[in-house]
Amino acid sequence: MRGVGAPASRSFAKPVRQQARQVPAGPAGQQTIRRQNLGLVMQAVMEDGPSSRASIASTVGLTRSTVSSLVEELLSRGLLSDRGQQASGSVGRPGRLVGLSDRTVGLGLEINVDYLAASVLDLSGGVRFEQFVRHENRGMPIEVVLDKLGDLARTALTAVEQHGLMSVGTAIAVPGLVDAETGTLLTAPNLGWSDTQIGREMARRLGRPNQYLSVQNEANLAAQGELWEGNGRRWGDFVLVSGEIGVGGAVVVEGELLMSGAGMSGELGHLSVDPEGPACPCGSRGCLERIVGQEALLAAAHLDAEVGTSIGLPDGGVQALVERAEAGDPMTVAALERAARVLGQACASVANLVAPNTIVLGGIYAPLFPWLADPFRAEFECRSFVARYSGVAVVQSELGPAAAVRGAASLTLRAVCADPQLVDAVAGSG
Repeated sequence: MRGVGAPASRSFAKPVRQQARQVPAGPAGQQTIRRQNLGLVMQAVMEDGPSSRASIASTVGLTRSTVSSLVEELLSRGLLSDRGQQASGSVGRPGRLVGLSDRTVGLGLEINVDYLAASVLDLSGGVRFEQFVRHENRGMPIEVVLDKLGDLARTALTAVEQHGLMSVGTAIAVPGLVDAETGTLLTAPNLGWSDTQIGREMARRLGRPNQYLSVQNEANLAAQGELWEGNGRRWGDFVLVSGEIGVGGAVVVEGELLMSGAGMSGELGHLSVDPEGPACPCGSRGCLERIVGQEALLAAAHLDAEVGTSIGLPDGGVQALVERAEAGDPMTVAALERAARVLGQACASVANLVAPNTIVLGGIYAPLFPWLADPFRAEFECRSFVARYSGVAVVQSELGPAAAVRGAASLTLRAVCADPQLVDAVAGSG
């Protein structure tokens, strides 16, 4: 477990387009315009760092008096903090600087097949709490798992709030197809769950009805974690391939997660690469994760190891594959090479469609990267004309298994920065 610590001196990239609330249709009234302007001021401070009111006004194109009013409101909501007098040397009378508050935090939660996780981040990207709990969730009653997740969430919130931090909301990462608009988990084949109102159930357990709450696919949130907490801002447009037991994918374009279908996009693992291949729990055949997922890799390498995530089962299948590959076992190396080629073929099709700058291999593919990289690149470059003409880098994720839960915490903060009035009922709710 990681406890409450000092904030990191790092700021987020620009906000995502997805808003916590929909702006009302029709002509914009004064309250709608003010909400939008509050978000503009927050974005300016996030991108530029501590700034004077005059500097913010110049950046966002509003009058100084308007910006002063907006800044005062953001200070009162706890999203900005006073950073003292501006250094001398600037033109005119020095103003006072405002910066992102390190007292405002967002909670990220994750449900995976054999573990639960919680992470709390502040507005500067500092990790204030982080804990991973091994917990077998496959075949367990949903209510039992959500009760356990609720307990973990309360532990995290208690830990940070007793240090004077203010939680503004929660986002939850789940390994399945999600209707993000309603917070419904439509199906999670590796958990055996379907049609579950995760958002409603967790809102009841958290007991904070006025707070922002979102449920998202774990691969989408992992991509956002890589963008905001990892190396994503250096990768340009990127595709994240994230595998543990299943295989997920997400696309980031111009610093924003590409989402469609109410958040249901990104199911790379269920791209059919062999129509006559093995049956998949999703109802199709020959899905990518049935060919290159952890279970398939272990079978191809003739390894009798338990299938589990690298967190929930650290001595399980992933570690067994790494150890055998390091020992130069021919069967394991051959199995990884075959999987890399199939994965490269699938990613080439994705690259031809979205033309990314970078392909990122995460999840179990990160520790297996030394054996996957060369055959993956060979197949990918052979089949992707985009790679031949513009060049596409293939890199290893560095955030590892923490990517999804940190992405969830970051999403919460992103939502309140895009719409600061979400903090209205939070500041006094404890």
